[in-house]
Amino acid sequence: MNAMGAVIRKELRDAARSRWLAGFAATFALTALALSLAQGRGGDAAGQGFTRTTAGLVNLCLLLVPLLALSLGAGSVAGERERGTLASLLAQPISPAGLLLAKYVGLVLAVWAAIALGFGAAGVLLGLISPLAGVGAYSQFTLLAAGLAATMLSLGMLISVWSDGRMKAFALAIVAWFVLVLFYDFAAIGIVLSVSASGRGLLAAVLANPVEGARILAVVGLEPDLRVLGPLGSYLVNELGVRTTTAVLLGALIAWTALPLALAARVFARQDG
Repeated sequence: MNAMGAVIRKELRDAARSRWLAGFAATFALTALALSLAQGRGGDAAGQGFTRTTAGLVNLCLLLVPLLALSLGAGSVAGERERGTLASLLAQPISPAGLLLAKYVGLVLAVWAAIALGFGAAGVLLGLISPLAGVGAYSQFTLLAAGLAATMLSLGMLISVWSDGRMKAFALAIVAWFVLVLFYDFAAIGIVLSVSASGRGLLAAVLANPVEGARILAVVGLEPDLRVLGPLGSYLVNELGVRTTTAVLLGALIAWTALPLALAARVFARQDG
């Protein structure tokens, strides 16, 4: 337990020195403030408050959070192996699976701290210049961003243990980010409709991508507008209802966090155990 704690503290110290996390927090705080000011000048802000700002942040969050988390996860093991420090970590009284879990926990805590600082600073500023309407949705979206970060970190660590070098791991992480965030919507809808337009196919298309699931959860949390949900989200809400859709997608996000991490631990134990 002491060895795991030492690894977690090491990851937190390394992350604190990283410009990625500071830049992430600053970007979100400034962007949220800029969105609030711009929307306030556009009128009808008195009754919207945090809600309009949250809606504006959804797409930015779905771009940046996966990129940050995948990149940090991808460099976690591959970077240690490339620098030659992995052997010294494994020489400590800790199993390979325990080491991987400790690194994951440290990175998750670091990313969550960045998310809390970014959204928290923005929330304080917004509270000073905007009404507090929609603060609940803003808080829920912050938690959703934290959950998505944990999922993407898990995938990033799986990429990392499979890669024999840091640059290869980063390249695979960027490919994964491009597929999951930018390419997936068009490809999934096209493939499902060309193969089978059944409800099971549409449900599988949603569950196969945690980023798409997080997007639907964010929209449902704000307002389940079928025009904004898109074809995949509209199908789920129409067929399952808002509560069941939320439960299914949250379960899928948890599974996407646990399964890649478990697989990464198994691969890592075989490599370095």
